[in-house]
Amino acid sequence: MQIASVLLGRAFALFQIEDLNPEGTIYYPDLAAGLVKRYGFQKYPTKPEDFDESKGIEFHTGRLGETVINKVAIFTGGIHVDTNASTDASEMILQDALTWAAKEFAIAFRPEMLKRWAYVSQITFHSEVPILSLHAVLTKISKKLSKEVNDHFGQPLEYQPVSLSLLFDTLTTQSGTAPFTIQRREGVPFSDNKYFSTAPVKTKVHFALIEQIEKEL
Repeated sequence: MQIASVLLGRAFALFQIEDLNPEGTIYYPDLAAGLVKRYGFQKYPTKPEDFDESKGIEFHTGRLGETVINKVAIFTGGIHVDTNASTDASEMILQDALTWAAKEFAIAFRPEMLKRWAYVSQITFHSEVPILSLHAVLTKISKKLSKEVNDHFGQPLEYQPVSLSLLFDTLTTQSGTAPFTIQRREGVPFSDNKYFSTAPVKTKVHFALIEQIEKEL
């Protein structure tokens, strides 16, 4: 596997945001201004309607050190950070922001509050392994489809597997995490062997899963 790019590394800390402000003393505009100054966000909430946790309070395009922060979103049920670096980088930024805000604005943050996390990792990669042909029958069916279609269509079209998807039973919960998918990268010829994948795990685990599939095949 050769990584082409990390498109998204999202770390979502799941907790009740009201626990950070138990006495209602935090003034959101002051906190927002502090975040903008610390991380250099280029887009941030400025109007009263922007500070609606049910819709998400969003900050866009900032940085911490060498890591660019694509987005920070604050909801009633938690906070998520998006970067193109990794889920670990996003998690580190989130913890940095909460620790800083506890010191500068006296929010009631304690590290032990961060017990539940949800991750979304999205990557593109190249692989010379036929990574979507998980069983020989798929190759056989692809060849049969190609022959049948070509006989009638009058133009050679080679059918191949294009996607793999794993997901939990969505009827068992009202909320959940992302699916695990691998699919051919849109807009790229099959011959380039380029793929897009999303996973509900840390970026480094995502890499390991793809590598395991390659190894098993």
